[in-house]
Amino acid sequence: MRRFLFVVLFAVCCLVGYGAYAHTVADWRLAPDPRTAVMDTRIEPVEAEWHVPLFKGLFYKALARQSAVSEEALGSMGEAPLSLSLTLPRGFASRVRISREGELIFDERPGAWEPMTLGAGAYALEIDCSAPKTDEAAGYGSFRYRCAFTVEPEPEPALLTGRTTPEQGDIVSMRLIHVPPGIVPRAETELGMAVFTPDGAGAWRVAIPVGNAQSPGQYGVRVFAGDKSFDVAITVLAFDFVEQNLIVDTGSSAINEASSPAAYREYREKIPPLFDTYDEERYWHGVFAVPAEGRISTEFGTIRYTNGDYSRSRRHNGLDIAAPEGTPVFAPNAGRVVMAERLLNTGNTIVVEHGGGLKSYFFHLSRVDAAPGDMVEKGALIGAVGSTGYSTGPHLHYEVRIGNRPVNPSMLFESDAGLYGAADEEEDAQLREDFRGNGAEE
Repeated sequence: MRRFLFVVLFAVCCLVGYGAYAHTVADWRLAPDPRTAVMDTRIEPVEAEWHVPLFKGLFYKALARQSAVSEEALGSMGEAPLSLSLTLPRGFASRVRISREGELIFDERPGAWEPMTLGAGAYALEIDCSAPKTDEAAGYGSFRYRCAFTVEPEPEPALLTGRTTPEQGDIVSMRLIHVPPGIVPRAETELGMAVFTPDGAGAWRVAIPVGNAQSPGQYGVRVFAGDKSFDVAITVLAFDFVEQNLIVDTGSSAINEASSPAAYREYREKIPPLFDTYDEERYWHGVFAVPAEGRISTEFGTIRYTNGDYSRSRRHNGLDIAAPEGTPVFAPNAGRVVMAERLLNTGNTIVVEHGGGLKSYFFHLSRVDAAPGDMVEKGALIGAVGSTGYSTGPHLHYEVRIGNRPVNPSMLFESDAGLYGAADEEEDAQLREDFRGNGAEE
């Protein structure tokens, strides 16, 4: 009997000792770690209690802890509208409460969380996660999370403008930022074609021509972005264009063919229809490069007359680069080839669309190394200098237009050109790097 009592007493002592040991070592390492995140930012519980099962649920040890802060401050989560996403613990019952400016706007027990859109304001979020007591000798308890964050107001569209006092032949550049999704801005002006192209998240850019024949004076540009509008005053300054007397052999059969009624009719059928077309994407980036090596034989905008006959003077709408026949011609910037064929008046001709109606025209080529539809990068070989069409010698006639308005190609070779006037700091640095890369010095 004594032995039996001793064994019983020993067993009880062991059980009591084991229970005491188990109770002592039972801590938060035996509790679950329900992971909760707000917009991919993990948050910790501010209050928690958990009951750890001992002896397969015969007894439980209660654990409790409380954070030093009543809620986590997450700061600004972004701009409105914001899609709030939550990651809730798996296997726990959850209750989510969301308040905006102190007003409860959400109080549900979601089985699965669906992102919700939040407007601007200050928010408080409270999440209760709990696991009930069951017959499976599992632990039970609850975790409470609280956090506060703000959603910043959606910024109003803002218009950045480049030079607003351009000379004849220059370009006025504008950039809209903070444009809401789904809004395509537009511009109205008598200066010429004005097509906005995407320029990054919420940003759009437009290049407005100031043609060489644009009369000096005051002009307006009105920009629309949804229900927001902007008015910009533009002052066009006069440019001092030079004159040139072009000597032409009127007895040349090639010249006569290139200046025949058929040649002009073909030109009108092929070239002006391109003026009204544009791509809605901007391909060009950085400073335009000179398309061919050579001597500038005729500047842009030169008032040119032939064989001394001033009565039939006209403006030269491009830049003539005199060079030996076969000199390579390169794309001055990225774009899409929209024409590559031989015309009676302009000879072998290539036209490249750079986006938004900004096009490069290459005339009198000896060779064409591009085809319509080709996407060309800056510096890509597209042809060679020649003297085809109405030409008195090997040269490249390089013309740049936005819509039907010719602009000065030489200005595009400079990093401070009007086309680049609305650049941000990062793009401005890249423009300067491109400018140096083109072999120029600032």
